[in-house]
Amino acid sequence: MNVKTTAISKAPLCKTLDIADEQRVFVVGDLDGDYQKLQAQLNKVSFNPQDDVLISLGDIIDRGQDSAELVEYFQEIGAHVVLGNHEHMMMEALMSRDSFAMRLWTQNGGAWHQSASVQTLLSLCRWFIKQPLAIKLNYQGHKIGISHTLPVTWSWENMPGNTEACVWPLLWDRERFLKRKHNVNHGVDFSVHGHNSTQECLWIGNSYHIDTGRYGHPTVINLSDTIDAFKQLNIN
Repeated sequence: MNVKTTAISKAPLCKTLDIADEQRVFVVGDLDGDYQKLQAQLNKVSFNPQDDVLISLGDIIDRGQDSAELVEYFQEIGAHVVLGNHEHMMMEALMSRDSFAMRLWTQNGGAWHQSASVQTLLSLCRWFIKQPLAIKLNYQGHKIGISHTLPVTWSWENMPGNTEACVWPLLWDRERFLKRKHNVNHGVDFSVHGHNSTQECLWIGNSYHIDTGRYGHPTVINLSDTIDAFKQLNIN
């Protein structure tokens, strides 16, 4: 990875969430800057921001024109967010003034920033830098890992001691998905990820991959249903 980690190194590595069993928890994959597609999927599950919990797997921004609107919505409803590689590129391009990150970001969907105000861009960066790379969720008797992506081997109990060391494995790595290779995903019952485009959601070991955005619409999963599905897989 050639994108530096100067800015993102200041972001928190991981946070732990404890959510009451009776609450509905939804996890959404990559949104690629499309607010209307998110709302269409939330409407299908009758999402109620006053009662339900929403968790984003990152790559909220870029490609579409609604990056700022999506972030404003997540702020308004108190959604939980993990960073993706597109947020990483944005932060390094704007906060670290990394010319390589700026070129890569602009070429990969970040050109929308050229028509946004400096105030808007800085506000987004300030919010992103407060978001973690990963979430460990305790819900309905299960430990669930949440991150943008996941390497072939990972321990949620023994992560590297700093954010910088986790940027590649949790924001960029594709080997687990591309090779359908699962060695270890330890310390959680299962985990959920975006980043890798897939026509259908799929399990690789005890990791669940839901980035269907490029095939028509983002996926929103009801985590309680995913727990039920995981129980049927009998994966260790």
